[in-house]
Amino acid sequence: MKQKLLYLFIVFAIVTGALFQPNQAEAATTKVYWDGILMVPGQVGKIKVVKPINLWKRTDAGLVFERVLKKGEQYRVYRYDNLYGGQYGLGGGMYITKMAGYVEYKTPSKAKLKELANAEGTTAPSGNNSLQLFPTEATPTLTGGKVLSQAVTQLAPGIRKKYFDIDGAIGAQNVFVIEYDGKTTNVGLKTELAKDQLVGLETTSSQANSVEQNDSYHVVAGVNADYFDKQGQPIDLMMMDGSIVSTSQTPASELAVLGVKADGKAIIGAPQVAMNVSVNGQQSYAISSVNRKRLANNLVIYTRDFNATTGTNELGTEVRVKIDSGKLNGSETLVGTVLENVTGVGNAKLNKDEIILSGHNFASEFLQTVQVGDQIAITTKFTPAEWNDVRESVSGRYHLVKNGTLQTIKVAGVAPRTAVGIKKDGSIFTAVIDGRSTDSKGLTLQNTAKLMKDLGATYAMTFDGGGSSTVVTRELGDSKVTVQNKPSDGIERSVSNSLLFISQYKTGALATIMPVSNVLEVFEGESYTDLSVPLKGIDQYMNPVAVSGNGKVTSSILTTTNGKQVVNAKPGMYAGVVTYDGKTANIQLKVSNGAPTILESFNKGILNYEATSDRAKSVSVQSVTNDRDGSKAIKLVYDFTGTTDTSGAYVSAKTKLTISTPAKKIGMWVKGDGKGNWLRSQMVDATGKTVHLDFDKNVNWTDWRFVTAEVPTGLSYPLKMDLPVRYMQTEDANKSNGEIIIDDIQAIYKD
Repeated sequence: MKQKLLYLFIVFAIVTGALFQPNQAEAATTKVYWDGILMVPGQVGKIKVVKPINLWKRTDAGLVFERVLKKGEQYRVYRYDNLYGGQYGLGGGMYITKMAGYVEYKTPSKAKLKELANAEGTTAPSGNNSLQLFPTEATPTLTGGKVLSQAVTQLAPGIRKKYFDIDGAIGAQNVFVIEYDGKTTNVGLKTELAKDQLVGLETTSSQANSVEQNDSYHVVAGVNADYFDKQGQPIDLMMMDGSIVSTSQTPASELAVLGVKADGKAIIGAPQVAMNVSVNGQQSYAISSVNRKRLANNLVIYTRDFNATTGTNELGTEVRVKIDSGKLNGSETLVGTVLENVTGVGNAKLNKDEIILSGHNFASEFLQTVQVGDQIAITTKFTPAEWNDVRESVSGRYHLVKNGTLQTIKVAGVAPRTAVGIKKDGSIFTAVIDGRSTDSKGLTLQNTAKLMKDLGATYAMTFDGGGSSTVVTRELGDSKVTVQNKPSDGIERSVSNSLLFISQYKTGALATIMPVSNVLEVFEGESYTDLSVPLKGIDQYMNPVAVSGNGKVTSSILTTTNGKQVVNAKPGMYAGVVTYDGKTANIQLKVSNGAPTILESFNKGILNYEATSDRAKSVSVQSVTNDRDGSKAIKLVYDFTGTTDTSGAYVSAKTKLTISTPAKKIGMWVKGDGKGNWLRSQMVDATGKTVHLDFDKNVNWTDWRFVTAEVPTGLSYPLKMDLPVRYMQTEDANKSNGEIIIDDIQAIYKD
């Protein structure tokens, strides 16, 4: 009996030793402790159980339950991967699944890693490897809540996306941070205007994606920026590409502006600008503003950045100037030649590489002395002088942190927020806090200030918030940016301008592959020929690289028989590997029992669907209760009478139905109308190839029937079904009107 107990103790020690017991490395003379836990080489972080959670052991057959971990227990973490929805590796094959609110994960500081490295006689990990796509970082300590989970993604060298799930004092908060380290070359910040002009609005994602890009210039992230008026014009100072686009309107005591210098360094302040124009090196006159409404006695500069025309009335003089050299900034003089001088007309056309000097009353009298062919020079000087070197700038409203000191902001209200901050080391970061939802409440301005300071800002200010708060990023392997947060309007709001993060690393060779989807659904006992998945390609700078073809999937649950891969596992989640061009990536295989997947039951209504047609007198869709099983269905009503050539009535999906796993057939229940029409569907594969499915070329029945159509092999998944139902007639003599009812559109995986 004693021998048996000893044996069980030894087994337990082997299984749990990596979790709880010191190893040989821990017995070193110099020990390094972090939050009361002894650190060991290879440790990347630690985890604390907040709520009881399962401990799992990974095996070839999948996850095996070990026990339930109790609240308060702490463990070292040696790795993290995306398998099984994301898991922390505790050593000894043991894992905890990443679940918000159940575990608290922290990473050691660089100083602590260096201390451990010194104790072990090795070098500390740099943490800045450009190929490390999901780096680990220390969890920030917040005064207004606790970080329940975080995720970090390297978007480009020197640029990271961070997400924080926070249990805040007033409720849940979802925070999205984009950070540029302020020192990595070939990356930086630029500003962008809606529709390339001051008048008008455009979404942040559209602004970012409209920037002209090539293999050496990439937009990797962006946020909304300045507040704007009803015309869509940003309220205060904006500079683009080294030139003033608009001057400020807000008093200096209330002005907040972010500026980026030529060397990439950022500053936050309340700059004032003085501008003057001289003619032939003699007469000089003060300029009132750039691209603002011309008020009494004003002399205003208008550029093509404003609009198509100046929008002025006839009560003034407008001088057209061709730009010969220089820009409107604090370190250059803009020099130009007068092309024309017009009085009493107004609303002059604005052209590229020209400016219009527009004056009223006294300013008009000054401009009337200017002659065609005269040389004009415009000087610009900022106060403080450091703003003379600024090349990009956007404004906001409230200073949150100044020189490391929290500012007092007596403005009530909890809302979504967008803010920008500068750290002591020169790094620049933006933060978008979602709001007005149960997932994320939003913050007051004062609590936004606290958050920015907690995240390291020595200077910080707000951009426009509320429904405008938006963050976009170019996800790994993608060529365009997409919205990452949940704007409170329910859709992305159009705004006046944006702040973008730019990478100028030239696209290189394929370095990393990623499956388009991290989960591949397969079916128990089913056989597959060359099981594969579509991939995204990434180079060493996180730029997208075109991938030709799919990646081959292998797994311990796939047994090769007669040249086919047979799924030899019960339903569950299993580990797999994707291989392409000598490179590999992890993927999860979800084994299902082979039952069809219902793509659309229509039980939640038909808001996602609309009726479209070709050569039809009328077409419509209705939600109905069917007489087959009493559930909801969709009715397609059409009238082809009196038309010529091929007529079609379609059920069009606003959000396309997705088929992620290779299917053998598509099926649906149809109550026919006996009119002999042609029943089809249309979808596209991952390469954009259009696929037509034929269910029946002669719907001559009037009862309910289950119809199927074969899905062609060799398609790239996922498939997107944009027209689930196409009801057509090719013969003019057979044109009629009628209606059919459709229910339970489904993907079928087994014969």
